[in-house]
Amino acid sequence: MFTEKFTLDKNYFTECFEESVAFSDKAKPKYPLLVFLILLSGLAWFVLEKPYVASFIALVALLEVVAFVYRKPWWITRQMLSRASGSLVTLQIDERGISAVNPYKQYQLTWQDVQQAHKTNKGVVLKTKHGMQYISKAVISPESFDYILEQTKI
Repeated sequence: MFTEKFTLDKNYFTECFEESVAFSDKAKPKYPLLVFLILLSGLAWFVLEKPYVASFIALVALLEVVAFVYRKPWWITRQMLSRASGSLVTLQIDERGISAVNPYKQYQLTWQDVQQAHKTNKGVVLKTKHGMQYISKAVISPESFDYILEQTKI
């Protein structure tokens, strides 16, 4: 029904992250883990009197904070280093669902697989039991975007 083509580049990956992170379970820091690590570090330092162990645990907590703060550049860099970066994606949108093919990966997403759909300012996030897929308005025609919204009932 609709066939769209686009390239996986840094701008696309950046938009992908920015538009879908709000719907991810990784949108907030892992507060319980951080509290646990800090308490464990304090326990090791003051009760067990093991400053090396306490320092190590505190550094693990700090690493968790750094990983959260820099999650966007880290994710984009990982995508840019992947084989798929720079490749041409062919998106096929029809009454069965959405299929995407590039030289390194292909996936089929049926409309029945979509559990939730969230329209964003720049595209749509489709949630399935296997994860999320983001489709940007900038890389597909307005007709195909409207068709996706119609099929997902948002």
